Amino acid sequence: MDDPANVPQYFERSGTDPGMTVSASLPEVIDPDSPTNWAALTMPMVDHIAELRNRILISAGTLALTLCLGFFYALPLIQVFQGMAPSSIRFVQLAPGEVLIASLRVSFYVGFALALPVILYHLLRFVLPGLTDREKGMVSGSIIGGTLLFLAGLVFAYYFVVPSALGFLVDYGQSVAQTQLSIESYIGFCSGLLFMTGLMFELPMVLFLLSFTGLVTSEKLIREWRWAIVLIFIVSAIVTPTQDPFSMSLVGLAMVALYALSILPIKWAGR
Repeated sequence: MDDPANVPQYFERSGTDPGMTVSASLPEVIDPDSPTNWAALTMPMVDHIAELRNRILISAGTLALTLCLGFFYALPLIQVFQGMAPSSIRFVQLAPGEVLIASLRVSFYVGFALALPVILYHLLRFVLPGLTDREKGMVSGSIIGGTLLFLAGLVFAYYFVVPSALGFLVDYGQSVAQTQLSIESYIGFCSGLLFMTGLMFELPMVLFLLSFTGLVTSEKLIREWRWAIVLIFIVSAIVTPTQDPFSMSLVGLAMVALYALSILPIKWAGR
């Protein structure tokens, strides 16, 4: 054992009493000539990479399976999409392969939606162990809440936004032309509007996450509500592909309600 007198000492100033110093022994210096166990040092990183690879493979495999499942049920799902259109609309295939392209589009959206819970689960299982308990709760709640809000936006668009938009576009030219829609164009129109409406319903989650950066507070949201309403209706007018005030008002009023509801969790979080 080393002689305490020969052990090097260091001194630091006490934080409570500026005139008092405390001493402690320095740790033993690692011998540079001693063999280093590099495997023990690199194994944690190797384990993380292997875990990430496995989770990516599982997520990719699940996505491939759900895409195949979505393509298998693509034709019945296209009929579900057709239920949003007025009964007077006739769907035609203007070029060979339009129904196939529409089926691929539907299978992509459906497959991604079905695989999303598995992808989010493995993402959380990989990320959350490195976060604090508070950060884990924030990330988990945001992802779950964002998923539910996106699904709510899809339901809202399916039953209200898309039928009203199609009704306006079809009725406008009904007196001069019979409406026949390309099935590919129709699926692209409906899926795009559904997706954009779902994204707009993510407004509360975005505001909640921004509140943790200090850019948004509950007091600021209450104080700037007039400008927020103006901006919301401008965005809804851009996103809504029709010019009728009914569709724009539906989307705008829904976003105003979501804006008001987002103040509650931000205020509850003390922001």
